Amino acid sequence: MGVPFRLFGPRAFHRVCDKTRRRFRPPAWLLSLIAIFAFWESISASGLIPSDQLPPLHEVLLTLVQLAGTPFFISHVAQSLANVTTGVSLALVLVLPLALLVGMRSQLDQALTPIIMLVGALPDLAILTFLVTIIGRGNVAAVAISAFSAFFPIYFTIRQGVKEIPADYFHVASVFRAGKAQTFTKMILPSIFPNLMTGLRLSFEFSWNVLLAVEIIASVAGIGTFISTNLGSSTHSLTYGLAAIMTVGIITITMDRAFFERLENRTKRWH
Repeated sequence: MGVPFRLFGPRAFHRVCDKTRRRFRPPAWLLSLIAIFAFWESISASGLIPSDQLPPLHEVLLTLVQLAGTPFFISHVAQSLANVTTGVSLALVLVLPLALLVGMRSQLDQALTPIIMLVGALPDLAILTFLVTIIGRGNVAAVAISAFSAFFPIYFTIRQGVKEIPADYFHVASVFRAGKAQTFTKMILPSIFPNLMTGLRLSFEFSWNVLLAVEIIASVAGIGTFISTNLGSSTHSLTYGLAAIMTVGIITITMDRAFFERLENRTKRWH
């Protein structure tokens, strides 16, 4: 018996082509990034902007490759990542129980949330300067400020996730006499997990940006200090500074797309 023609007919061919296009279609952000890089290189090649003000892209990329194999630069990047990761983790440990209580107790929510919103609305630069003055310079200040910056996204996303849990769920849990630990692990945690992932995603991005400012202001060892040291001096140093800035962008995109977005999508499907 021969193979049916419909398996190799026009419809099957178009289905294969559609699947291939969807699988190998580059994301929109990547196309935008390529366009920006092409514009950068063309501007540098045309001479509209002097090379001492905007080094060519290919020189920055070559410098980035060189820095990737330099222990000194790697140590700065690792220190920044360690500070922001520690700060976000500390914020999660402190915020999670508070956000759960506030989400389940309306009176507590009315008492605390406006104050938290007020603190979160204060100017970032003023808060950074104030915390550095109190805590001092160093990695402790970087971790503390990262935790402070991560507090608000985690708090509000978890609080909203708890409020979105239907009241019937708690009623059913009480009918079946579920304990507090069982209610939390079997009902509350699965319900708020997508919100938790969103909060962690936002807090990492926000804390990462704030940490760079802290490293510049407080002279804390990290990639922010490396950038501030190399920007505004010679053309050679400017190339190093731009390569470090590009490293920050690569880390941010990698963490957002390769880790947080995938984890968030998985938790949404589970939810």
